[in-house]
Amino acid sequence: MKARGFLSVDIDPARNTKFSNLREQAFQLIHQSLTEDQRLHDDAVVAVLNDFDDMGAKAFLKQLRTYSRILNALKEKAVFQEMRTLLANLLRTGIYKVAGEALDAVTVRRDAIQVDIDGNSTIIGSVNAEFLTTLSLGKESRETERQLMVIDQLIRRRSDENLQAVSRSFKIPVYDTGKITLLIEKLFDGRGNFLRKMFEPMLDELAQHGNHAFELMWCYFKALEGRANRVSFLNAMQHLISRINRPKHALRFLLADFCRHPEKVALSDRNAIMLANLLLRTYNKELDVEIEMTPEEVLNVRNGLDQDVVHYAQFRIDSVEYRFSNKVRAIHEKMVTLLNATTPDNQMPSVRYLLFLEREIFIFLSLLSGKTARLILISALTEYGDPKMGIYRNLNAATFLPVLLQHLKIIVRGVGRVGSIDDLGLLRQISKNGFQLTELNGTPENRRSVLRTMEWIENVIRSIITTN
Repeated sequence: MKARGFLSVDIDPARNTKFSNLREQAFQLIHQSLTEDQRLHDDAVVAVLNDFDDMGAKAFLKQLRTYSRILNALKEKAVFQEMRTLLANLLRTGIYKVAGEALDAVTVRRDAIQVDIDGNSTIIGSVNAEFLTTLSLGKESRETERQLMVIDQLIRRRSDENLQAVSRSFKIPVYDTGKITLLIEKLFDGRGNFLRKMFEPMLDELAQHGNHAFELMWCYFKALEGRANRVSFLNAMQHLISRINRPKHALRFLLADFCRHPEKVALSDRNAIMLANLLLRTYNKELDVEIEMTPEEVLNVRNGLDQDVVHYAQFRIDSVEYRFSNKVRAIHEKMVTLLNATTPDNQMPSVRYLLFLEREIFIFLSLLSGKTARLILISALTEYGDPKMGIYRNLNAATFLPVLLQHLKIIVRGVGRVGSIDDLGLLRQISKNGFQLTELNGTPENRRSVLRTMEWIENVIRSIITTN
């Protein structure tokens, strides 16, 4: 099996080498196709050279205008589709680098964008749908950042000024903002721990405020960084969502927060994905029983999935494929660093935390399917299925071997849900590695774990062949 890193750079357009390749391809098309209008040619070259770093509102408006002019000029030419894809990828990788003021200036319409600068409005019409989606997601990330910031300020000092800032950021009337935040503050003790006994009497009143209550509760929990009663908090949030009955909105908010800083790992990440796993299903036994993690048995669920929510989640993940993939890679790279540490590291997140976070992500993607889900799960299958060049080669991997082998089984089952005929070769190669995997640690428990995984591989291979 070829050695490679988990979600390696060759499949990630957001990494510098791939970004340079995108620009080079765009340059070639510009030089070949924009020969009739020298001014547009020159503007297009400058636009492709821009890397979006701290780009202000005026420069961002010019960038978007130039992209639109390029596509309008090529609309009737054979290279139109290729150029549209290249520009969409460049915008997707650059949107999160622009200055906040640039995103604040943009309003996304049905098929157009409006940019407001110094009291002047500019409308760019007939904007490509991919561009509109990318701009919307960029603005969402910006808004989530602002919402967390104003909640943190309110927690530090409750004042009319800070309440008004929360009201503006969440688009809630000031009176309602004060009422909801006072309710939520009663749910946490002085150390930021969630008080479940206070929640149930307030559930009806919180539910009346709908998604606003959910969003504010999540932001409070993050800002307070409470350690105790995490499971109780997740269970309470699930009860609140079931009463609000708008799971897609809650999922959108959680995924926007999860992808906000793809290069960093936050303690709330595990909570976000575990809650996302709950939102995908129409019935959750977790609603009645508090559990520490999503049970593996949910991978048996098909009819119990809320297909509307699943399709929405798949769309969201595929729309931010590069950021989501970068986030998953950052989590894994952090874990590998800790696995190779020669001295104990007592800082959070720990290896154990990162392993359970990865587990939640693998289950989430297994329930979704789609392009991004398959990309990540196949890369994970390579990493966890290779006894020589995979995760097991790291210095302290043996300490966590039972959990690593459990990961492999979950990944295999996930590939069984999202995989295709193209994945059979990799599955068969890993099946051949079964003996070597059992020899990593010859305990009876680990041998049984590997044998169960090998059985699952055979089941998955038969299932893929049958369905294709």
